[in-house]
Amino acid sequence: MAKNKFKGQKSSNVFHIASQKTFKVKNKAKPVTTNLKKINIMNDEKVNRMNTAFVNIQKELANFSKSLSIKSMQKELQNKNKKSLNFTINN
Repeated sequence: MAKNKFKGQKSSNVFHIASQKTFKVKNKAKPVTTNLKKINIMNDEKVNRMNTAFVNIQKELANFSKSLSIKSMQKELQNKNKKSLNFTINN
């Protein structure tokens, strides 16, 4: 018994008709630039707020460290004065 050679094969057309092709429908361009501008403006505002906050924190830390150093210097002077007074009183 002879087998049919063409049983599983489909005949391929040599000529393709352009109208039979299915084209994907392209989406319209979306307005991206306006949204990007809004995002950039918001980011700039956030960066400016953070910069001012950090500048204020740095100023506060500088003042705080100065006050600490002044207090420690005053304590050292008081201790030296007490030691010198004790030395003069004992002699």
